[in-house]
Amino acid sequence: MDRREVIKKIGFSFGAATLAPSLLTVLNGCDFKEKDWQPKFLSYQEYEMTEKITDIFIPKTDIPGAKELNLSRFIDAHYQLMLSSAEQKNIKLLMKKFSGMLLEKTSKKKLDEVSTSEYENQFSRLLKADKLQRQKWQKTYNQYIKEFKNGKAPEPLSNDINSFIFLDGIRQLSIWGYRNSEYIGEKVLAYDPVPGQQKGCVDLMEATGGKSWSI
Repeated sequence: MDRREVIKKIGFSFGAATLAPSLLTVLNGCDFKEKDWQPKFLSYQEYEMTEKITDIFIPKTDIPGAKELNLSRFIDAHYQLMLSSAEQKNIKLLMKKFSGMLLEKTSKKKLDEVSTSEYENQFSRLLKADKLQRQKWQKTYNQYIKEFKNGKAPEPLSNDINSFIFLDGIRQLSIWGYRNSEYIGEKVLAYDPVPGQQKGCVDLMEATGGKSWSI
């Protein structure tokens, strides 16, 4: 199944959640597409890394990919507009841990020296790890956050845990932004700019040919 079909049928776990109006405006607004756009939350190096990651997750095929739809800009806006100051600090920490892990694993000194295949190797190692391992990482991270919020001083997390949490979050944000983008909403998903008669209990295949509705 190609990506166009996957997007049409992708589960509501990612797609049904709508974006806040302010973030949706940013995602599809004109200012967001300007060539001289600058990140508001991420440093330039962090932004370049985010763009690299999202482009690997959603490359261009017969339809635009993450880079063409400015998903890294969307993620920067999400971090700036939707996160608390504590959450923003945590994202910065996760990015630092991930970049440090990446340089260590690849024996590189700078992120721009890390190849696409080297990024992909780490994605595979972390995101395709055994299900029980991924659950353990998530549980350990959740416990860490709980203790931190309760004013305790939890044990530092491993680079693998921090990197897994960071990559999983970027992956979910990328899919979320992708499905809410104007192009995907109008060109790939089932789109009705002026909804008509409400029809309850209608089979999705009958109503849209199996496509998820654009939000």
